Amino acid sequence: MKRRALQILLLSIFSCSAALAQINCNSGSASNKLVCEFPFATGALTNASALGQSSGVPAGAVPALGVATGLNVAVATQLSQLPLASASAGTVVAYKNGVPETFNNLGPILVDRAQTVGKGKVFIGVTASQYVFTDVDGKSLSSLQFSYSRYACAAGQSNCTQNNAVSTTYTQEPQNRLAFVVNQLVAVATVGVTTKMDLSVIVPVTRVSLGSSIPSSTNYVVNSSGTLLFSQANALSYAFGTASGVGDIEASFKYSLYAGEHATVSTGSIFRMRSGDELNLLGSGAWGFNPFITYSYLAKFSPHAKIGYQWNTDSDLNNPTYTDPIYNNGAIVTQPDKQLPGGVQYDIGGDWALAKRFTVALDLLGYQFINSEQLVFSTAVVNASPNPLTLPTTTAQSASYSINDASAGFKWNPGANLVLSANLLSQINNNEGLRARPTPLLGVAYKF
Repeated sequence: MKRRALQILLLSIFSCSAALAQINCNSGSASNKLVCEFPFATGALTNASALGQSSGVPAGAVPALGVATGLNVAVATQLSQLPLASASAGTVVAYKNGVPETFNNLGPILVDRAQTVGKGKVFIGVTASQYVFTDVDGKSLSSLQFSYSRYACAAGQSNCTQNNAVSTTYTQEPQNRLAFVVNQLVAVATVGVTTKMDLSVIVPVTRVSLGSSIPSSTNYVVNSSGTLLFSQANALSYAFGTASGVGDIEASFKYSLYAGEHATVSTGSIFRMRSGDELNLLGSGAWGFNPFITYSYLAKFSPHAKIGYQWNTDSDLNNPTYTDPIYNNGAIVTQPDKQLPGGVQYDIGGDWALAKRFTVALDLLGYQFINSEQLVFSTAVVNASPNPLTLPTTTAQSASYSINDASAGFKWNPGANLVLSANLLSQINNNEGLRARPTPLLGVAYKF
């Protein structure tokens, strides 16, 4: 019962070899990962079909696996683009006609200021945050729906398919509840190579927690003539899993194109490595490249802006085999992995030095995702007698969208170049992508 009841929601997140063509949950290193904790290979879907599956398609629940990939893409995309603390700590010294002038503004929190740290200077920082995800594509993670079917064959029957099976069991799960939490500790190190160029390394250490419960589900058994024989309620089922480790490490450079008395314009790029274990949902499974240009104006109130573009390579968490299926003589064709969604990223905001050692920072952050898989609620109708069955389910489809977050926090300089920070990141729109409740961030940084 537990195996059957958990099959959709948990197996959608912890997908398997069928959903991800490059991942084999039956054997090998992937079989003991979170992505395979509750695999389809356990038998829950091996001999099952899914509502809406075309006739003649082998068992494997194509729509179910499409949902699995859609959720995996949302997870991978979110983990690859979580906002990180900026490499700016302490006051900034600028020179006006050769005379040094100190600006007490401590800078933004989640976005780098355009100014560099200075030749021979070293910045180090550590931040801690917790993301509690609540929605995916505008649908609450506490109320996801799915329905699927399984067929039974007569004893000794050969060449059994759903068309000539003795009976078919349709299972309705109207309220799958998912708890998904990411705790992240991020270390940042920046060195000023020249007065105009910085090099940085960012290392995230992540702990992922996933829990799922199915409080109610119902089986409807229909015979080969289409008559509903009986219905049966199922018991509550629950499962939980965790994973910890280093995520996708990033390396970046920033180069000052123009440095005036107050205004600075810089360019640079962030390179994301495929170092996190995507099979344990600790990384994206893709390399990333994000060139950007940024502007800052030094004053008591300092506006800043940044725009960039995120490119990603292919990820085994984004495989179109079941989201956009192709058939060859009734058999589904295995397709290659697709690029992880990316697009334009921007930030606009300002930081205000309320006091000599205290700065408040506000930002609007935006992210674009091109051709990403999204989950869509739908219904399937089974022509049973005496009354048709209308069953809620979920499918995946490709779409492009943008999301926005608001960031608000403060920095405090208790002495020297030590800076403590606190910030709250809040979603503005939650109808697309994987979204979290307001996320706290605490940080400590020092510049030598």
